[in-house]
Amino acid sequence: MSDTFAIVYSALDRVDEDDQLVEPILRLMPLSGVSIATLGDTLSPETIAASDEQIALIDELQFDLSEGPCWDAVGSGRPVLEEAVKRNGYDSWPSFTEAIREHAVGSIFAFPLRVGPLQVGAVELYDTDERTLDAQAVEDMMSLTRPLSRYVLRRTLELASLPDTAQLKPHARRRIHQATGFVIAQLGLTPDDAHLLIQAQAFAQNRSMSDVAEDILERRTGYVLHDDSIEDER
Repeated sequence: MSDTFAIVYSALDRVDEDDQLVEPILRLMPLSGVSIATLGDTLSPETIAASDEQIALIDELQFDLSEGPCWDAVGSGRPVLEEAVKRNGYDSWPSFTEAIREHAVGSIFAFPLRVGPLQVGAVELYDTDERTLDAQAVEDMMSLTRPLSRYVLRRTLELASLPDTAQLKPHARRRIHQATGFVIAQLGLTPDDAHLLIQAQAFAQNRSMSDVAEDILERRTGYVLHDDSIEDER
C-alpha cells in the first residue's frame, strides 16, 4: 500500500460532509472528476457527492436512462473501465453514449459500492481525455470502496430515519416522485406511465429528469390529453 493511498484511506474516516468525500479520491486519482451515487436494488438513485457539474450530469443521465457504466458496475460487482467511451460505448450503452456525445467526456471508470450482498451504489470517475487506469490504481480504488460503502449505507439509513424529508440533499429523487404525482393527477396515468413520460421528455430534451420535474412542479410545464394523445399544454 502506497503512502498516498494510506493517507487517502484514513481521510475517508474524517469527513464531516458528503461533498468532502470526493476530495481524497481526486488526490489519489488525478482525473477530471469523481462522483459517489446510490443506485441498484437496495437504494434509489441519488448523487451523494460530485466534484463538478459534468460528473453530476453523467450520473443524472444514467439514472434517467437506466443504463451506463454505474449500472453495469453495480450489477456485476466489478469495475467498469471504459477508456474511450464515445468510441466504444454505443455497443453497451447506446442511449447514454448518445446523450454525452456533445460533452467533454473521454473516459469513464465505475466501481461498485457493496456491503455484503447489498448493492449500495457506485463511485464514478471521468476524464475529459481518453486514458487508462493501471492495475495498481484499480486495486486502490477497489480498496477505497469498502469504507465508502459503509459510509454511504450508514448515511442513507440515518437520513431515512429523519422525520423531515426536507433535510435531504438537493440531489434527492424525491422531487421526481412529486412530479410523477402531478402527471398522474393531470392525465390519469398509472405511476409507471407517468414516470415514463417524464423520462421520455428528459431524454428528448437532453436534460435530466430532475430538471423536467422542477418545471412540472413550478407549473412551467403541463400536459393535456388531446385526441388520445398527450400534448404539452403550453
